[in-house]
Amino acid sequence: MAEDVLNRELQDCISRIDVSISNIFAQIDILAREVCAIWQQQGSPSKAPAARDLKSLRPLIDSHLAAPRSCLQGTGVVLEPNVLQDREMYCEWRHLTTNGRIAPLDLNFNRSSDSYYNYRDMPWFTRPRSTGQRVVIGPYIDLYGQDTYILTFAQPLNVDGRFIGIAGADIALGRFERILVSGLLKMSHEAFIVTDEGRVVAANTANWTAGELARHAMSRSENHCTVVDLGEQASHWALVQRPCIRQLAGAA
Repeated sequence: MAEDVLNRELQDCISRIDVSISNIFAQIDILAREVCAIWQQQGSPSKAPAARDLKSLRPLIDSHLAAPRSCLQGTGVVLEPNVLQDREMYCEWRHLTTNGRIAPLDLNFNRSSDSYYNYRDMPWFTRPRSTGQRVVIGPYIDLYGQDTYILTFAQPLNVDGRFIGIAGADIALGRFERILVSGLLKMSHEAFIVTDEGRVVAANTANWTAGELARHAMSRSENHCTVVDLGEQASHWALVQRPCIRQLAGAA
């Protein structure tokens, strides 16, 4: 009976986490459909949009960032080089500043500059391009100068079978962690979510801190640990349930 309860707790938590991840991708998918519509409005596969055409995405991007209880730090699209008629590299990406205002992300695409930002080599861009699949990258320190951990969710943009870039979102780990922890706290045993590189995303105990490495979880060799890959495979995350009973806050 006790084992059945533990299994139900585990499955309920997995379902909650998968829903949380899927909800982020649902917002990204809305953005992706708008981008594809911009291409289709050109009337010919050989005719590419211009940078000004992507500006029509801004109200939608801003609405996602400003939505109540949103955990998005930034969102938008990043395009494959040379798919626009007037730009080599281009992104239509907006983010929340330190004072909570929405602003465009200002990146340097000048190849001769020391601060040149070559997104073509970033894993959140290369993996959707090479695999055609959604990905979740991180957590890692953000590029907005706020010294916080973020996760990048990204999905490929394809028009008539051609890769034209990615639609994505940067998620503030601290805010997303609170969403995930709400499910983890329903479990009676210690548990945490770990990425494929062994980095903790969220935990229901102070023994694990979001962002830290938990390498033993990757080996899956800790005695009596239960490790379950999450159903939302884009994340490549796993839920680790330890044999320890979770200590409640304030317990003696």
